[in-house]
Amino acid sequence: MSARHDAWDRLAQVSAPTLVLHGSDDRMSPVSNAHAIGGRIPAARVEVTEGGRHGFFDEFSDTITPRVAAFLAGAP
Repeated sequence: MSARHDAWDRLAQVSAPTLVLHGSDDRMSPVSNAHAIGGRIPAARVEVTEGGRHGFFDEFSDTITPRVAAFLAGAP
């Protein structure tokens, strides 16, 4: 259950390249959470999809999928 999961103190230990993606209109998880997580992970990149809701990765798959693929391939 995610309500009992707390990894906040461990985020600063993440050493892998990290891309935090979030939708600006997510009503289940505020976009401020993405910025908080991204700010806690060293050198994380936060990208917010304008108009994206909780399932933004499906809604905007035509732009999200290439962004994720480029990140995984090591593109800036």
